[in-house]
Amino acid sequence: MKKSIFFTVLLIFSLGLAYGQERVVKIDFESSSFFNSPTIPFDKPFGIIGEAGKEVELVKVNISYEGKDYVLHNFTWNRMEGNTTETFNIVVPAILRSNTKYDFEIVTYKLLSSDQKAALLSNVEDRVRFLLVNNIYFDGKNVVVNKPKNVYAQLGQLIEESFQYHESKNLLKIEAPTSLVLEELKNQSKFKFGRFLRRESNTDKDEISSQLINEKIDHLVELVKSELSPFINSQIVQHHRKVNVKSIETDKEPFTLPINVGMYAWSKSIDVDNREIKNVNFTPGAGLTIPFNNKSKLASNSRMFDSFGYSAGVLFQPIQDANGTEFTTPGVNLPVYTGIGFRMFKVVRLNVGGIILGEKGTQNFNKLSVIPTVGMSLELNLWLGIKR
Repeated sequence: MKKSIFFTVLLIFSLGLAYGQERVVKIDFESSSFFNSPTIPFDKPFGIIGEAGKEVELVKVNISYEGKDYVLHNFTWNRMEGNTTETFNIVVPAILRSNTKYDFEIVTYKLLSSDQKAALLSNVEDRVRFLLVNNIYFDGKNVVVNKPKNVYAQLGQLIEESFQYHESKNLLKIEAPTSLVLEELKNQSKFKFGRFLRRESNTDKDEISSQLINEKIDHLVELVKSELSPFINSQIVQHHRKVNVKSIETDKEPFTLPINVGMYAWSKSIDVDNREIKNVNFTPGAGLTIPFNNKSKLASNSRMFDSFGYSAGVLFQPIQDANGTEFTTPGVNLPVYTGIGFRMFKVVRLNVGGIILGEKGTQNFNKLSVIPTVGMSLELNLWLGIKR
């Protein structure tokens, strides 16, 4: 008896562990694929594992919709000090959509030595100096900066490009160039040097202006270097290997159709003695929503709005004008609305559209009118019992 109870408990415990374990996919760097071409879950976390030599310090996974050029989600594995494992494991939470294909980019990084960091900074310094030399000049009277805002934007682009294959293990971001650099460029453009050069010969003016230009460029270069120093002094890793795994599909789920139940605002106007009189009110209603293919960058990045779609339904009561005349949609005997909108916080849908109306009791489709409506409703999913 005791043995049977023990084995029963052990079986339940084992099943619980098996159920609780997250699924795992393994990356094959040689073939740029996941082993055995698996599908991935959408409703539970899963792990991405792969080989990482002892020299690999950081692994980044970028996830995008199939064929899209923007990143939806990114996750990192950051080797801790003393960890000598040769594999990485990144857990992706339950954030993907069902029956959707995704592209995965896996990038590994190696740690830069002190000499390599010094060479990197020297290269960036040379590029910054070259940019400034080509945009700061003597016009015969003053030392001029060619369009400070443009120079500032070019500096930002140059720095971004210079470090596009580098990351900080300490998770520091590059904060350069800052607004201080822009102000220095603007102040330099406004400063007048003519007063210092009035009594000098042309040869001396050229020498002095060259000296002034070099001093200003040196100052700006040192300012940019000082802004880069927090990043440079951190543990910098450099791009080592990258693979792209394309068109990985998530599991299917039972197909559901969103049902909306809520209140819809409207305004019905009539003309009385050349005056427009409006009746504004709210009426409860219900309908269905057909979601759009929401793979836009806006929908993907928004934490508030997660589903755009087309909605249609009926209001539960006729609409009345100021005289009490009732209006419905012919053939339905209730007002029919249509519109487009978006879902907020996964449960509330806001729609903007129109209500199709004719006077109640008539079937004259030639005298239909459309009035605007704004609706806010609770959205529930109706399971249709099929897989999509």
